[in-house]
Amino acid sequence: MMFKSYDEMLEELEREMRRVSDDMLLQMFRISSTSGEVWSPRVDVYETANAVVVKVCAAGLEPGQIELSISGDSKFLTLRGVRAEQDDDKSDRIRYHQLEVYYGPFERIVSLPTETPLDRNALTANYKDGFLKVTLPKIQQSLPKRIEIED
Repeated sequence: MMFKSYDEMLEELEREMRRVSDDMLLQMFRISSTSGEVWSPRVDVYETANAVVVKVCAAGLEPGQIELSISGDSKFLTLRGVRAEQDDDKSDRIRYHQLEVYYGPFERIVSLPTETPLDRNALTANYKDGFLKVTLPKIQQSLPKRIEIED
């Protein structure tokens, strides 16, 4: 049997709490929404030395079908859009045995790390191989600077 380290267990707990928090925000949106049911794409949020990265599983979507916005306080990243089912064989189907791919409107509100100052003006988003990758550069803290006093 393999045991997890304390740090690994804390990281796993943090990921699960973030997921539950994001799901609760989505549920609150659903209750107040008049547009009906929405689904939410799966998301990874991780940090590099220079940025916070949000990687979204967006298979079956085109970049133009995704609306991306960041809250005024830079605490939340919101993804919205619609995945339309375009299968040519849809009319031939007589029974479903398994349904795991969601179609229709989607929304995902992602909590961003609040302890990391982010440069919202330098945010970039790229779509490749079914994944949307949003990069939020960190604001680099300046080192103290000595100021000369003039006579």
